[in-house]
Amino acid sequence: MKTALRIISLAVIVTSILLLSACQALFGPNIPTETQRATIGNPTRTLAPTATAVPTTKASSTPTSMPTLAITPSGPATCSVAPILPAVSAEVDKMIPDPSKSDWVIGSDTAEIVIYEYTDYQCQICASLALNLRQLQILYPDDVKIVLRYLPLTDEHDKATLAAQAAEAAGLQDKYWEMHDVLFSLQDEWISLSVTEFSTWLVDQTDELELDKVQFMADMTSDDTIQKIFDATQKSAETTLTTPPALFFNKTLYQDWVDLSSLFNMVQYYKLPENAFTECPEITIDENKQYTVTFTTEKGDIVFELYPQEAPMAVNNFIFLATQKWYDNNPFYRVVPGYLVQAGDTTGSGNGRPGYQFSIEVTPKLRFNQPGMLAMTADKNNMNGSQFFITYTSIPEFDGKFTIFGKVIEGLDVLQSLRPRDPYYDQVLLSPDILQTVIIEEN
Repeated sequence: MKTALRIISLAVIVTSILLLSACQALFGPNIPTETQRATIGNPTRTLAPTATAVPTTKASSTPTSMPTLAITPSGPATCSVAPILPAVSAEVDKMIPDPSKSDWVIGSDTAEIVIYEYTDYQCQICASLALNLRQLQILYPDDVKIVLRYLPLTDEHDKATLAAQAAEAAGLQDKYWEMHDVLFSLQDEWISLSVTEFSTWLVDQTDELELDKVQFMADMTSDDTIQKIFDATQKSAETTLTTPPALFFNKTLYQDWVDLSSLFNMVQYYKLPENAFTECPEITIDENKQYTVTFTTEKGDIVFELYPQEAPMAVNNFIFLATQKWYDNNPFYRVVPGYLVQAGDTTGSGNGRPGYQFSIEVTPKLRFNQPGMLAMTADKNNMNGSQFFITYTSIPEFDGKFTIFGKVIEGLDVLQSLRPRDPYYDQVLLSPDILQTVIIEEN
């Protein structure tokens, strides 16, 4: 048992280091995963080309003359500075207290990303999340701080409170996080035990953790420990949270996948302001010139012609970001065969933006009536940023809703060979293909 636990702890550290070094080298800014994923809450996303899922009917791969709505040309696009991260209301800020002495915290005091984890030691998704958060904190020792709080489902989980008491008792001997890791990593061993059997199991762990067994048993059932768990649970209840796990990034509720890759991408998103822009780009393109763009990938090149006359703001934005190497080593983070490809988010989270936004540009001259249309991803307020998508087919329902600013002229076969992956829905998420570089040519 002692050797096994040491192997678990070592594996966490080694795996995290290997993931960080290998994945950043091979896959850019996001960690791939090919394991079964779990999610918490009802996943929501701020950016998507469409509010609907993949079409239920098979889409055509050839141009269509299907009638679509009449498109009123948009006026000249306008640009404005836009925050990258969501604002936290005063109500939420009060509801989720800052870290205090009563919390268990791991990470640097100066970490700018504070993850609040409301958990239950007997909750199985909580176990997956907790162990992934531990790896995440190892990957970002200076940037990420984990604040753990109790939210036990005592009506359903008969051993959740006792497990928390055991962790607190270990904490009195400076072994809280060690007991935390044992409880979650070996959860399958004890989750089906009776309370009496679990009590014995907990005492058996004291040898492995080199705890004073007598002191541990006394502390685990002491009035002070029981009161602390009760008080902490009451504070969690005051947040109106009811079901564990609950997760907050800098007090913004996270409702999404809890695999390491998704959590890694969220940290990348919260670090994005470090590299984002603080003003709109200067207009530098000549609308009367021709612009072509080449995407280089390990599978070949994809070449686009751009439409500077029809979408001058979008073309100027794209060229600006490309010359700033914003798009280099970006993942094609969403690839839905027969539908579309999404990219342009350096974080791979689907939330990234450059620090400014601009309004959509639409014209009756350009429609989603064939494969290979290059368009900006708009948010719920119809504003563009850095993200874009490329169609695999005609999608007439997109007409007039998104800014088309280019079209594939070479390499459609390369586009169609990109690895399918949909981070919104896939239970097993494959590693993304990477947009290596973007080359701009002006004629």
